[in-house]
Amino acid sequence: MKSTKLKRVLAVLTALLIGISIASVVKHWTLLAMSDDNDVEVVRAREELSFEEANYRSLQLENDRLEARKKLLLEGLSEQGVLSEVIAEHGVYAMIAGLTDVKGPGVILTLNDKLEHNPLDDPIESVIHDSTINYVVNLLWAGGARAISFNDVRLTAVTEINCVGPTILAYGVRQMPPYVISAIGPVDELVGAIQSDSYLARLTQPEIGIRLNIVKEAEIILPSFLKSRDYQRYMDLLESP
Repeated sequence: MKSTKLKRVLAVLTALLIGISIASVVKHWTLLAMSDDNDVEVVRAREELSFEEANYRSLQLENDRLEARKKLLLEGLSEQGVLSEVIAEHGVYAMIAGLTDVKGPGVILTLNDKLEHNPLDDPIESVIHDSTINYVVNLLWAGGARAISFNDVRLTAVTEINCVGPTILAYGVRQMPPYVISAIGPVDELVGAIQSDSYLARLTQPEIGIRLNIVKEAEIILPSFLKSRDYQRYMDLLESP
């Protein structure tokens, strides 16, 4: 009788061990398959990123070549005295509109989210939002900035900085932290505008933890808006009176 019970117990234990072994094998192969799928997706994503980066560099080079050619043609016409006044006026308005590279003294601000941000414990302000960027940009304009760029995208009179989910877009260009805002203007006034602002002072307190750094520069070069976006799409609702 005891022998029969013992055999039944051993049979149950054996079946249980076999079941666990089969489950472990199935789980192992499932994880391997998922890992392989993930590896394929990662490789594909890297290939797409490499292609887009190469395409971007190619377009940048082509744009620089066309800009240099345009500059050469305009200089040639100016030297010949052909429409020299019109060309000079065009240059002034192009600079005002943000359609040329500009340089001058200024400041470079770097903004970043709270270090080791925890969305469950930290306040929503611990992450940089479009409202934060727009606030800083407007603060710099009010402080006397003559030209501003945001992550190397030149800002114009038609400023377009907004959020799509957790991502900030500038004229449709996706931006990622750290966010760098460069401004040409009176250096001391710009620094003073940032350092004396009570809202930014609150954001940089430990409980919110926004990281902000400001550096004075004797010379900053800001890119033309045309190097990042096409200006024409923002003119669709305008017409001459």
